[in-house]
Amino acid sequence: MNQGLIRVLRGPYTTFRLFLDRICIPVWLRWLGVTCGQGCSFIGRPIITLAPGGAIALGEGVRVFSRANSNPAGLPHPTILAALTPESAITIGKNTAISGASIAARVKITIGRHVMIGAGACIWDTDFHPVDPYQRHQHPTHAARCAPVMIHDDVFIGARAMILKGVTVGWGAVIGAGAVVTRDVGACQIVAGNPAVVVGSSLSKNERVREDS
Repeated sequence: MNQGLIRVLRGPYTTFRLFLDRICIPVWLRWLGVTCGQGCSFIGRPIITLAPGGAIALGEGVRVFSRANSNPAGLPHPTILAALTPESAITIGKNTAISGASIAARVKITIGRHVMIGAGACIWDTDFHPVDPYQRHQHPTHAARCAPVMIHDDVFIGARAMILKGVTVGWGAVIGAGAVVTRDVGACQIVAGNPAVVVGSSLSKNERVREDS
């Protein structure tokens, strides 16, 4: 196709997407009941589940990427934010960035400030279904085990990592791509693998010396 024609067609399309991202999506989210702090930005439409009485709160400057080409790593799906029960709460702190992640709470998920959540990462505070097969016969979701998740400031969560129920991730920690985290991660620890184990520190050698002195 002629390059000039491509530019002509691309102009209105780009304008339309900007209109959706900057005006329509924030208005739609607030209409659903999502709290959006000043300066929140969206690329593509996230998938929202918000039970009556539940809460989803995005702090100032939170960035949510949901369009496939909004991240060079590629997104497996739009960002999912799901507060599944009237008691559920998802709180995301200032200047955190989320790329096509799945964040689902039956109890509470708290994410701090300046957290980076990579493409396709999962943060779940529930097993979704009971482990006991007889309980699943009675009801597919009742009696599923749940426990709050806490992720402190300045954490980096790699692509396709999973942080599961009851986990606390300390300040400055790094969760390696594809890691499955089932236990607490200390401040500035780097963890990787399934199940995730400590493989290093996110602080440089000089910074570790200052921390110890």
